[in-house]
Amino acid sequence: MNKFLNINFGSITDNGKVKEFNTDAVSEFKILNGHVFVVCDGHDGVEGHGALASKLIAESIKKYFYNRSYKDMSKALTNAITYANFTLFEQTRKNEKYRGIGSTLAIVIYRDGKLYYAYAGDSRIYVFKNNQLQPLTRDHVDDAAKGAEAEVKILLGKSKDIKFGVCKNPLAAAENDIYLVCTDGLTDQLTEVEITEVLADADKSPEHKCQNLIEMAKEKGGTDCVSVQVLDFSQVHELPNKKAKVNFKPILFGLIGLVALAAVGYGGYKAFEAIKGKKSEKQVVNEIKGVESDVPLNIEKNRAPKKEVLADNKPKVEKTVKQTPQKAVKNKKTDSKTNKDKKKTVAGNVYYKHKVKYGENLYRIAIRYNTTQKKLININGKKATNLIAGSFIKIPVKAIHTVKKGESFSTISDKYNVKIKIICTATKIAENAPLKEGQTLIIPL
Repeated sequence: MNKFLNINFGSITDNGKVKEFNTDAVSEFKILNGHVFVVCDGHDGVEGHGALASKLIAESIKKYFYNRSYKDMSKALTNAITYANFTLFEQTRKNEKYRGIGSTLAIVIYRDGKLYYAYAGDSRIYVFKNNQLQPLTRDHVDDAAKGAEAEVKILLGKSKDIKFGVCKNPLAAAENDIYLVCTDGLTDQLTEVEITEVLADADKSPEHKCQNLIEMAKEKGGTDCVSVQVLDFSQVHELPNKKAKVNFKPILFGLIGLVALAAVGYGGYKAFEAIKGKKSEKQVVNEIKGVESDVPLNIEKNRAPKKEVLADNKPKVEKTVKQTPQKAVKNKKTDSKTNKDKKKTVAGNVYYKHKVKYGENLYRIAIRYNTTQKKLININGKKATNLIAGSFIKIPVKAIHTVKKGESFSTISDKYNVKIKIICTATKIAENAPLKEGQTLIIPL
């Protein structure tokens, strides 16, 4: 079994408090068995257009990996940057108004348990490991002592041939490692001590940390655009090296058993009758056929399971058997129990089964379904604190509504006393989207 890490991340860019336009660009995308994270800081030319430079570099990196194979990741990383540099350089040659534009770059690739990185200019990459913040890059500037006033010596797009920093050997990502990818809009405003305090907060999600760092940079002046990506490696899970092989021995023995049962005939019938005296016919048939019990195995003895409604894309509705009323005297205890069950459903004992997406965090999920992280943790336990892509967690909701003919958002909103915007956010549809008969809507609490 190979051990791989689950990666949670945040990626945010902001134009700060002074600049009218954001000349930074961030990008994150999946590749085969991996994920790419890119941060760029565009520099203006004779007529501005720094935003074009950063966005063109980020898009070119993505285009390279989408259109080519890459067995050697270190070589692919170098080639991708070379390609992006040439693309921007050609753009500056085609149009005079783009003359002089350029862009920094900081790129991290996590693939097959290894981490590759490269950089150009003064955008940086850090690793927070064992409560220490360590820089992995070195600014390409004329004089580091000048700080924010230092002139950047290496920018992509400035010339046809480009030199840039690239890791000689990939790093082995470890559980609890945190990587920070950022532009100088952050590092010119905050000290490494201030950055460390934010990254060390285990109660904050990567997205929260990105937002906090940006807000702190803006509070200290915010004179430049600031872009931040935080990558948090956690929760080791195992992946099989090979596909499981089919074991044909049980199948062979099963066929032999069937032949034996057919030969026994009458004797088997007598055996059935003997068992039947001790157990119900349904239990015996289940034992012979191997039918699974309807009662979950983890339910404690003499304890009835709670009724829940779970849904993925469509709700799984519990079937209700309509019983014919009898003239017998009503059982007050039974009626009381039925009423209690109804109250549980009204109180929110309905759940939506949410499939965790790659890079998703508990904060985003809680916001989407109009609930709190604490409530999700109470319901799902450890599964909520250590999200794994592809797994499912339960979300408490008021209802899972199937749209009927003639219904509108207004009528559904009034029915459940939930705002239209909240319903649309949870279901991930636009507020002005037309409703179709049979469509499923998630109604948050």
